[in-house]
Amino acid sequence: MSLSSDHIEKSLSRVRVMFDAVSVYIEAMKPNEKVPATVLAKQMAEQLTEFNMTGPQIYPLIKIVLDGYPGIEVKRGATGGVRKLP
Repeated sequence: MSLSSDHIEKSLSRVRVMFDAVSVYIEAMKPNEKVPATVLAKQMAEQLTEFNMTGPQIYPLIKIVLDGYPGIEVKRGATGGVRKLP
């Protein structure tokens, strides 16, 4: 495997850890429970300290996970957030 392939695999494994953490969080939510995406990103940054990233840095990765995630609704704006569907 080339050095670039090794790097890509290591990076993907880090992203997978983040995606899994978001998934665990969402699965633990109760039906109709809602969390602002920025709060979710902040909580993931606090939980995943090994990545040494802030909520705003993790936010774009979380958006990728949330796009099309089954059983949730994502709305933008002041009353938006990530809501687990009943």
